[in-house]
Amino acid sequence: MQTKKILVVALSLLLVALALPTTNINKAHAFTSPANNSVTVSNVLNGFSSPTIGSGTVAQSGSTLSITVVVQASSFNTPAYQRNVTIGIKGDWMTVYQNASILTLTTNQIASTTISVTLPTVNTISPSHIWNIEVWDGPLTGNVGPCQGNDSTEQNRGSSAQTACFQLASGSLSILTSDQYSAAQVRNAAQTAISGAGGLTDETARCQMAPATTERNLGDQSWTNGDFGGAKTHYQNAQNDANAALATQVNLGGGSTNAGILSAIESGTGILLFGLGGLLAGFGGFFYLRRKPKA
Repeated sequence: MQTKKILVVALSLLLVALALPTTNINKAHAFTSPANNSVTVSNVLNGFSSPTIGSGTVAQSGSTLSITVVVQASSFNTPAYQRNVTIGIKGDWMTVYQNASILTLTTNQIASTTISVTLPTVNTISPSHIWNIEVWDGPLTGNVGPCQGNDSTEQNRGSSAQTACFQLASGSLSILTSDQYSAAQVRNAAQTAISGAGGLTDETARCQMAPATTERNLGDQSWTNGDFGGAKTHYQNAQNDANAALATQVNLGGGSTNAGILSAIESGTGILLFGLGGLLAGFGGFFYLRRKPKA
């Protein structure tokens, strides 16, 4: 009886072992290395702050954004396969994704591509536009299929759904007219100069910095009133005042420090020369005494 039980168990295990090779076990394999993927958006102004649209990224009406995307294939290599990677960007002002050329990557390979996207033309501030960048892995030709929202693909299962997709980056920006964008650029420069002058120690420099802050605030008021030309003028004045204060700090504060250093050097030099003079006088007296005739 015991022998029969052992035989039944052995046969069961054998049937399971025979069945495993024919079972379709789908394994998902990452096709990129997220830690080394990156996105850089050029031709925008980051960190702009205004009283009407808050703080964020702005770009000029009708300009062209340059988006550079870097991706690295994953290290998965068992089995090795080629990743056919498509990168696309879509803003909420666009109806379809604008795709870059397909990148063919092997294990651990790094590649980059640049996509140019034209912004719409606006006549007034157009705030809070959303953009997304997605990465697909699929065939070299034809539709790569809908985005599945993941960074993996079952490349070896032999089905038509050998695609994967994930969102690599997203962001928002506000589109400004040319005069608004020009004023925004000057405001950022003025604010940078004002922020960099937080450690002024010279009294004259601090007095020069006060009107810089006032001019920036006047520029914000002009911006709120829709006078963007006036805002740019005030922002330029603020930048000039801040730069003048910084120059004063360097010239006066730095000059005093340099004078102190020079005084110390001169003082040390005088002491050194005095000591050398005394030493030479001692040598002179010694030789005089040696050469003096005896009475």
